[in-house]
Amino acid sequence: MFRGKDHMTRTFSTAGRLLASASMVALLAACAVTPEPFTKDELATQSVDDRTAMFKGGEPLTGPLTVSDAIARALRYNLDKRSKMMEEALALGQTDVDRWDLLPKLTANAGYNERSEPNATRSRDLYTQTTSTSNPSYSADRVSKTVDLTMSWNVLDFGLTYFTAKSNADRALVATERRRKAVHNLISEVRFAFWRAAAYQTLNDEVNKAVAEARVALGKAKQVEQENLKAPVESLRYQKSLLETLRQLTAIQQELSTARIELAALINVPPGTEIKLAVPETMAPPQWDTSLDRMEEQAFLNNPDLHEQGYLSRITLDDTKKAIIKMLPGVTFSAGRNYDYNSFLMDNHWYEAGAKLSWNLMNVISGPSALKYAESNEEVAKARRIALRMAVLAQVHVSERQFRNASSQFEQSDELWKVDKRLAELSDAKAANDASGMLERVAGHASAIASQLRRFQTYAQVEQAYAKMQATMGDDLLPDSIKAENLGDLSKLVAKRLDQWGKGQMAVTEVAAPASAPVAAQEVAPTEDKSDLLSNVFRFIREGLKQPAEPEKQSEADAPRPNDNRPPMAGDVASAR
Repeated sequence: MFRGKDHMTRTFSTAGRLLASASMVALLAACAVTPEPFTKDELATQSVDDRTAMFKGGEPLTGPLTVSDAIARALRYNLDKRSKMMEEALALGQTDVDRWDLLPKLTANAGYNERSEPNATRSRDLYTQTTSTSNPSYSADRVSKTVDLTMSWNVLDFGLTYFTAKSNADRALVATERRRKAVHNLISEVRFAFWRAAAYQTLNDEVNKAVAEARVALGKAKQVEQENLKAPVESLRYQKSLLETLRQLTAIQQELSTARIELAALINVPPGTEIKLAVPETMAPPQWDTSLDRMEEQAFLNNPDLHEQGYLSRITLDDTKKAIIKMLPGVTFSAGRNYDYNSFLMDNHWYEAGAKLSWNLMNVISGPSALKYAESNEEVAKARRIALRMAVLAQVHVSERQFRNASSQFEQSDELWKVDKRLAELSDAKAANDASGMLERVAGHASAIASQLRRFQTYAQVEQAYAKMQATMGDDLLPDSIKAENLGDLSKLVAKRLDQWGKGQMAVTEVAAPASAPVAAQEVAPTEDKSDLLSNVFRFIREGLKQPAEPEKQSEADAPRPNDNRPPMAGDVASAR
């Protein structure tokens, strides 16, 4: 027996030394952690891999690029748009994770315990405090092994998890609206960059030719000055005119030099790629005769910023309900199957069930403050939503006015270009070999080129202003339900929708006729007193848990209602709980 005890003592002594050694090694390893910057080879490898990933999967340019082709490429390959789509997918993935959190916890446990000595005990008389003289006894094996499978469900945690899942579902919808906004901005940028690149393609050869002629004329003028063939003042004035013209042409070159690079970045092709554009022969501003009242209604119904703020308001409402739940007691139900290898037990396996009530009384004390903070946050979100609605209302008017102004400027630039073009043709027809004729010719060509550049620039502003107007109203170029198999099909769909936009057609929902109280009256309506904790609890039970979150559907406040005589307030949430 003593030999067995010595053996167990040596065994535990060895195990203790091993555990101490392992702990020391782990401690030294933790102390040895130091910052490790990337090496040059690692940075070079990362750079090559990222550059390959940037342009991976993109179809090569095979022909002239139309506006619809450029937009289709941007929608499919633009890196910023891809990142927004991944953020949306990540948020949607979180909603799937939250569904599992609503289920009860199922826990499997297995335990092993070994003692060097049996758990032997003696007994003592309760009244006489006399220790029993019988031999010590034990009722558990020296080696203990247990296994159990337990399911538990906490009602309080379920309520908190439920509203957290609702909030995360709304955050997924927020990511969707941010992706919509990114697409709107991307389309606007592509349309603007396309026409700047079109100006470069159209004017680059003419600018180079005019610059060459101006330099030749300037060289001849300097030669005339050196030979004193003309008065110095006249010769210098002539050179000054040529230099001013040359400066103007150089500024045009610099203005156009980055156009293709910007377009290449938007459609995700290498910046040095030669991009051939299919420039239309005629340029005409899109038609637009929709009234401002209708535009306001559509903006209130479809604007992604308003949708986003509405979902954020719902999230703050869920936070208020969570603050109420935390003040309630928690009930935990559990049931499980247990097995114990103890040889002294009559039954080694059994079922077990129970219920436990717990209440953090500190939450009851701090609850009113937390509830007050949550309600204040809710009011702030409401104020932000109203302020944003006013900003969107102003943006509707601003974008419409910008479009009208840009269209007017384009018409004036178009007329001016036609006049300058005719003057340049006349100067070519009557130009002679003398210096004055050369100056008139160079100046005429420079003026015509500058007028044509302004014509392209103002048309690019027209396209950009029109796209911003559509973005303000939340008019999506293509609905999410449309899935194009390849880039060509997507380009055809974009071209068809651009043609509809050019004719002033909107893919929007009809708004019902008005019948309820004005918006201002609803916003300042007195809210229900929430100071009574008991009424809050009953209101939470009655309203907070009666319907699960449905992130795929439009909320009741967002949906247009028949007999409602005001524009639908996208993302509105009820203030009374």
